[in-house]
Amino acid sequence: MAIVSMKKVLFVTLAREGEALLRKMQELGVLHPEHIKEPIESDKLVRMEHKLHVQGAVIRCLENRKMSSKKTPTPQSPPKIWEVESWIADEKKAHERIAHLEREIGKQTVWGDFDPDGIKFLEDKGVFIQLWSVGIKAFEKIAIPDGIHLHEIYRGKTIFFSTVNYGEKIEIAGAEENQIPEHALSYLYNDIDKVKKELATISERIDLAAQYLKRFRGKNVLLKEERDFFETLDRSFEDNSLVAFAGWLPVDDVEGVRKGINDSFSRSYMQVRDPIDGEIPPVKTKNPWFVGAFEPLLHLLGFPKYGGLDPALFFAPFMMVFFGICLGDAGYGLIMIIAAILMRKFLKERVPGISFVSNMCILFGSMTVVWGLLTGTIFGISFKNRGWIPIDVTPGVGDPMLLFKIAIGAGIIHLTIALLMSFFNLRKLGDRLCKLGVIAVMWGGLLGVLKVPYWYLLLGIGLGVILFFSSDSRNPAKRIGIGMWNIYGLTGLLGDVMSYARLFGLGIASAAIASVVNMLAGDVRAAVPALGDVFAILVLLGGHSFNFAMGIIGALVHPARLHAVEAFPKCVELTGTPYKPLSKA
Repeated sequence: MAIVSMKKVLFVTLAREGEALLRKMQELGVLHPEHIKEPIESDKLVRMEHKLHVQGAVIRCLENRKMSSKKTPTPQSPPKIWEVESWIADEKKAHERIAHLEREIGKQTVWGDFDPDGIKFLEDKGVFIQLWSVGIKAFEKIAIPDGIHLHEIYRGKTIFFSTVNYGEKIEIAGAEENQIPEHALSYLYNDIDKVKKELATISERIDLAAQYLKRFRGKNVLLKEERDFFETLDRSFEDNSLVAFAGWLPVDDVEGVRKGINDSFSRSYMQVRDPIDGEIPPVKTKNPWFVGAFEPLLHLLGFPKYGGLDPALFFAPFMMVFFGICLGDAGYGLIMIIAAILMRKFLKERVPGISFVSNMCILFGSMTVVWGLLTGTIFGISFKNRGWIPIDVTPGVGDPMLLFKIAIGAGIIHLTIALLMSFFNLRKLGDRLCKLGVIAVMWGGLLGVLKVPYWYLLLGIGLGVILFFSSDSRNPAKRIGIGMWNIYGLTGLLGDVMSYARLFGLGIASAAIASVVNMLAGDVRAAVPALGDVFAILVLLGGHSFNFAMGIIGALVHPARLHAVEAFPKCVELTGTPYKPLSKA
């Protein structure tokens, strides 16, 4: 449950063995490379980046499609990824063509189906047919020249009409002339049917290609590995006879790498040393399953600094408990667990990261079920017999302020552990004592609110420690001045503690909205005798779905914020670089 120690390694070998040695490191999969030279934009790497871009686009497209339900013919070989890219491009063009034709049909429908070539033939003979449109109010005011035949085609807010004239085209003031369409309406309908058939064929090919999604992902991973390999090779030191490259190894893997190098490359040299000042080793953590399940969420906030504390063991249980308090409904928690099991069963092959999501959902859902049962909150149902509820915080029948006290108490415990973590990580005695002083002030204030006797002694001890140990200066005035400034800074501690009231707000709101949804459904059922049950079910589904979705968002964002803004700044620096070794799938 800590950050793994790292060693800096340097490999030197003959130029002709450089690539083979790096391949060996890639097979071992433990070397985090550190580039020696500035990047070189080689043609090979450029081509790889382009292929990765194409593969990524194709994979994302296939992930959003359903596999074809039709029986797939067994091909001699799966389609090439560039073929699928071509099909996707053709599908996009077909959609654009259909959209264009639909717009043209929409414009032309009002004129009916006629042959534009026939109109052109009549023009050659001196007979001119023109199409016009004008607002209904302006229609009565337009002046039609004598000898012109007018035929009204459609009357609405806008009037569409045509004119026939022999000899030359005419102009009608106040009316807008419309262009003669290039194609007949029947031609457009035939064209759109043809494009839709082509689109169906192309879409079926792409849908069938989705069965090879796992294969395409594998090729993408291999190409990324090759890109990383050649980038490391290009950025290694090389002269006419020697090649050198460097990186970081977990301390437990050093001897295994040394043995592998000595067995296969007798003329190679491997130097191992500890990090020196100014170097920033990558961060690799080692945690049990429960803690590791929350690490991807923690790493969204950042990686711990090498040589510092790994907050994962602190983050995991509190994140889980805070989530359960915020969502707070046992029924919603059960839905999360069922959804997680279904996701793992049906999406495991299509979505690589679904295991992380499902594990998180199960743990969060389990805590929500536990807290919902403790508070008697199950789909917002108002139970008449409430004797079985250990912590009844439901407004109107229970004590909501009890949840407020629990939230503030949880916040004080959370901040206390964060300060204790910082205490053990600091080196100076004065800094350590100041952390204990802050804890004493915080708990002294809490005991004062609870009217515990002699609370002021603990508060006074904390303030005294901060006053005299905030600085190690021998100048008494400077020392006390810095101490008084740090005491003034404690005013923010109240804000930090009160931030945990958001746990109370979200927990009460989620339960209250669920209860209101149930009440609305009951009112709808009573108000509509015939279809009341149907409408009530719709209200229940819509209301609880909305509350469930908003509750999950709030239960993720606000506990994460409490860690990132209130707790972590007191105990840990999330400025580390993640450990990413060269590896081979």
